[in-house]
Amino acid sequence: MAVTTFLILATGCDDRFDSRGRHPSGEGKMVDVTLDIGLADEADSYDLSGTPGMSGTASTSSTKSGMDRESAFDFSLVPSQRTKATETSLQPDALYNLEIRQYSSTGTYQGGSSSVEASTAIGTKITLTLKEATHCQLVLVAWGKDNTKRLGTGTLAAAQDVVVEASVIKDLKPDVQADMNKMPYVLHLKDINVSSDGRIYSADGEAIDVRLRLQRLAARLTFNWDYQVSGYTPRQILIHSIPAHYKALASPDKDNTYPSLLDQFTTIQLTNNATTGSYSCWIPANVRGSNPAATSQLYRIKSNAPAGSSYIRFIAVNNTDAKKKLDYRIYLGGKETTDFNLYGNRDYAYQVTFAHTVLPVNDSRVTIVDPIPASQDNNNFVPTANCFMVASGSAFCFDPFKYQVDGKDNENATLKGWSDSEGGIASVKVLWQTLEDGDVGDPVLGVANSDGDHTNIVDIVKNDGTAVSASSPLTAKDQGRIYCRIAPNTTGGSGAIAAYNSSGRILWSWHIWVTDYNPDATGTASVYEPANKRKQLYVSSSNRNAFPMMDRNLGAFIGLDRAPKDRLEMTKANGFHYQRGRKDPYSGTYTTSDDKDFSAVITPGIPPKNFLNRYEGNGLSWLIPENKGVYSSLRDAYATPLSIASSGGNQQWCSEQTAGWNSSSKGIHDPCPAGWRIPQQNTVYQPLIDNNQSSGSYNDVAKNGGVLLRYENNSEKVTYIRYAGYVVSSTSVINVGAYGYLNAGTPNQIFQLGLSGTTPNFILTTKWNTDVHTVRCMQERAN
Repeated sequence: MAVTTFLILATGCDDRFDSRGRHPSGEGKMVDVTLDIGLADEADSYDLSGTPGMSGTASTSSTKSGMDRESAFDFSLVPSQRTKATETSLQPDALYNLEIRQYSSTGTYQGGSSSVEASTAIGTKITLTLKEATHCQLVLVAWGKDNTKRLGTGTLAAAQDVVVEASVIKDLKPDVQADMNKMPYVLHLKDINVSSDGRIYSADGEAIDVRLRLQRLAARLTFNWDYQVSGYTPRQILIHSIPAHYKALASPDKDNTYPSLLDQFTTIQLTNNATTGSYSCWIPANVRGSNPAATSQLYRIKSNAPAGSSYIRFIAVNNTDAKKKLDYRIYLGGKETTDFNLYGNRDYAYQVTFAHTVLPVNDSRVTIVDPIPASQDNNNFVPTANCFMVASGSAFCFDPFKYQVDGKDNENATLKGWSDSEGGIASVKVLWQTLEDGDVGDPVLGVANSDGDHTNIVDIVKNDGTAVSASSPLTAKDQGRIYCRIAPNTTGGSGAIAAYNSSGRILWSWHIWVTDYNPDATGTASVYEPANKRKQLYVSSSNRNAFPMMDRNLGAFIGLDRAPKDRLEMTKANGFHYQRGRKDPYSGTYTTSDDKDFSAVITPGIPPKNFLNRYEGNGLSWLIPENKGVYSSLRDAYATPLSIASSGGNQQWCSEQTAGWNSSSKGIHDPCPAGWRIPQQNTVYQPLIDNNQSSGSYNDVAKNGGVLLRYENNSEKVTYIRYAGYVVSSTSVINVGAYGYLNAGTPNQIFQLGLSGTTPNFILTTKWNTDVHTVRCMQERAN
């Protein structure tokens, strides 16, 4: 946060903060320091200096090519209305629950107040004991009245993980003093010197004889609209990519953006039928940077917005056909069109006027939604597997009652039996989907027409053209196809579609892996380039795979043949986790935390932190995972593919004995795409052990985040494997950042990789079948 300083205007009283006896040992004597603390006024983003941007009244705007095109709306940052009596934004009348902490330049705790003062008068000078130090940091937090959150006496990194739930702030009224007394205020002095004379100096030696002004933690967002478009009625306002929690202390990434894309984000949903209106709310800071390509309003579009940028979707519905919509996307930020930042302690007020007279076909900020069924003009018939690996924007269809093995179609006798006994497939829907980057970006399968109508994404039709319904279900005897159409222009992710019987119970589900990765499923050699075709043959002097492996875990966003650049890349290489013998994927971690073991608590309506979240067909609503006991039958297990089975006494997730993955060829429970399978035995990983056991032959990377392993004998070719740990329940995962585990078909067998101190520890070992591990798929055959 920026540091704002003002000359002392009042002497006030002098209080002493009890800070003696609470300082860690180490060099540097303790000195008394007197501080004068106040509150900074909130800033109006409209009044901040800078060249004009995000404003304008012309109905057309010049493009980069010099051609004119119609603008769908005018978007302006306008003065905040807080000067009106009803919109006055008050400040707290005291510093409530004031906490002061001192840290070294590396974030080690050095001292501060030994207790938190319940109420400190603004302008009162306070004295506390700090450690004499150079290039240290000072953090001041006034948590707000009745707030019990604390930084504590741990490291700065631990303090940066402390969150204030959005529910604490969202209902605070800016014009009610009692409410604003609960608002947190923060100041972080990042590079100061505490001298022996009890004074604070800047890093360059200038004395700071000023009042320190804390800044409001929250930003204030106001959205005003005027919609005058013939034939369409406003229906919904969605404010996307809003951090789900407030962090008292920002922890910027290397590019000075925060919060991390690995944190949880949410969407504010508003039902709207008014042609004019206004909405205001508190939101956490979301600092995403700038992009010079956004040279005007017309270029504030998805391709120019930094990942995670906050935006408003304004959705209007056609008056005669509710499926037809206009979906406007309005990116938020500062006064410059290149600015996509939302800072705390600022007010952002926007005025948007929609007044186009024809469909805005040339404005990339608007999506003209005119959906067609997924079955329409879709003749791309593909082999059936439990996972379909497809590119963004693809359309395909398949026979749900078939299953391909070694290039030949086989009957899925299990699904056929369930379908025959339960009347057939009555409907298909999107079961779940991810967004492009954790909780930000677009849903990778697309947005369904409505909660009850997913036919624009997944549809089912009998081969004779007859529609499928509860009264006319599809059976194996009837024959038919499931059709799927994937949303275009996403960077990838995953989803699942499901077939239901007439009572709404899932019969079977299929994983859709949206990716540009497309390796050939034939051949016997490694492929190095291009990256989207890369596959790897594991071979050592004494061991050799039969067929090449994928270069990434099943469901991973990316595959790497180098060290990851950051923790986001580490996490994107994680992929999904699978209980041995079960086809259904389960989410792994999606987190910045260094903790090796997570045990999250599910708050009603909110998924656990540190896991990759999954969403419903609308791309908005979280799906909350749950634990199940040991399944009594395979049918019950596959009817609840979102749930995870807890550990049983026999170490099985299902009491019904099944072949699972323990077969000489690919079976109906295999989670890999067509042409690929679970490795039959864990011995396929033996070359990774042989090639990397000697000292210095492995490369542990990025603070225990994973490992680069040589996969070819006498070669420098490497593959990155994330230390993903393994999932043990819907809210718990262990060994993250310490160990990785790759499943194989042999009962209870696993490839475990990690380090014991500095010694490589890559072994073939056993784990329970209820444990949930990552998977790498092996080519099924040579040609």
